[in-house]
Parts: sequence; C-alpha cells; structure tokens
Amino acid sequence: MPSRDPDEVPQAETIAIAALSHFATTPKVLNQFFALTGLDPTSLRDAAASPSFVAGVLDFVLQDEEVLLAVAAAQEITPDDIVAARKRLDRPMVADDDWPPRIADDWA
Repeated sequence: MPSRDPDEVPQAETIAIAALSHFATTPKVLNQFFALTGLDPTSLRDAAASPSFVAGVLDFVLQDEEVLLAVAAAQEITPDDIVAARKRLDRPMVADDDWPPRIADDWA
C-alpha cells in the first residue's frame, strides 16, 4: 500500500487507540508495554489523560517491527502512515487569525 498524503494519515490518537486494542489481544505485547512504561491495567486510564501518552504509545509501536506491522495491518494503513502520524505530534501548530490551527510548515 503506497504512503498517503499527510493530510490523509489517520490522527495519532486514532492509531494509538487501535494500537492499544491490538496490545489487549496480544498478551506478550501488552506485558512488554506495561514493563517498558511502568503502567498497569489500573494506571492505564489515568496515564491516557496525559498529553504525552499518545506519543508514548506510538513510540512503543515504532520500536518493534513486528508490532508496527501488526498495528498497521489491523488498521489497513502503512507503517509509514504511523511514522507520519508520530512526526505530526512533534510539529508546532500555528494559526492565522487563531483559527483554524495549522501545522507551522504547512505553506498551502
């Protein structure tokens, strides 16, 4: 599947939620996620409220090719789409007349 236009890449939050669903069906991956993040099932909900949570989930997905490929396949997107969604989290947002916000290097 070819890479999509950046504006067509699913939102990072959508990908992260789907990734968490994948983790839940794969105990080995879920245990790795908990071990690396220090989270557990009871602290997961509170952690999800953190602004950095989505980035952390995507970072976890991107560190393991098997997980990356599984998450991408489950969502019918490419691994490059996940990389693009993660990169978009790091891009500063600017606004013309304060609305709508747009990515700082979006010159369109």
